[in-house]
Amino acid sequence: MPRKNGFESESRMIEMDDGWELRVVICSPQSVVDSPPLVMVPGWNSVLEGWREIVETWALTRRVYYIETREKGSAKSKGKLRKSTLSIQQSVRDLLTVTENFPEVQSECDWFASSLGATVLLEALNQEVFKARSVSLLAPNVSFDFPLWSRPLIKMPSIFYPPLIRLAIFYLSIKLKEEGQKIRYRRTLLASSVNRLRLSALSNGSYRMTDDLSKVDSRVALITAESDKLHADSAIGFLMENLPEATLIEVASNQFAHDPEVIPLLEAFQNGVYPPK
Repeated sequence: MPRKNGFESESRMIEMDDGWELRVVICSPQSVVDSPPLVMVPGWNSVLEGWREIVETWALTRRVYYIETREKGSAKSKGKLRKSTLSIQQSVRDLLTVTENFPEVQSECDWFASSLGATVLLEALNQEVFKARSVSLLAPNVSFDFPLWSRPLIKMPSIFYPPLIRLAIFYLSIKLKEEGQKIRYRRTLLASSVNRLRLSALSNGSYRMTDDLSKVDSRVALITAESDKLHADSAIGFLMENLPEATLIEVASNQFAHDPEVIPLLEAFQNGVYPPK
């Protein structure tokens, strides 16, 4: 749980339509502010520690809702795990349930999501699950093309996953250029729920985003970094072409987008004054 002078935080478990419970961390400034709420949906299997600095900084000036999707270790599962329980469409239904529990985020608030979280958010907006004042997406995915060597391994029983996770960490240490990104993914993989990670990968492997995104009428910032070798540039091109209200924001690195220094850029976009004067 984030802790810092100037805001208060609480953790709530929200029950989903199938009995699962997802964690939502709410951070609220101790002083009265007039900024709209900020909702965060982190990427695949991300841990809060990787976003702590940006959450704690934002929470000084606005209320932050940090939603953890069901592949995270914080989620409480019910019944037998299946691919369908960890699908993107199930996560869209989960977002609907969360917003029903927090009516203040159903419209006129700003959303910030990354990777898988960004994909789920776009799907939810295209299905008109809720409205947003603005949407900022870091390295969104329009498909999940796992490396060829990993595809047969993903289908193996979860008992084989501990050594595979070490192999994935080694692969990412070679592929990724940014040291901060390497550290975040290593931390994420080591903290992962192995069976959920496997079933989520199996479910996401066949996903392809539709090119009809006409119902996404919110302003959308697409945040990309040239040094990010894990997320495909083709996804940004696809979304720039198909989203009605898309703006490209190029940052120095993927790590920069996890640091408080990115907040002024995002708030300039949220307030309709990007690029900042």
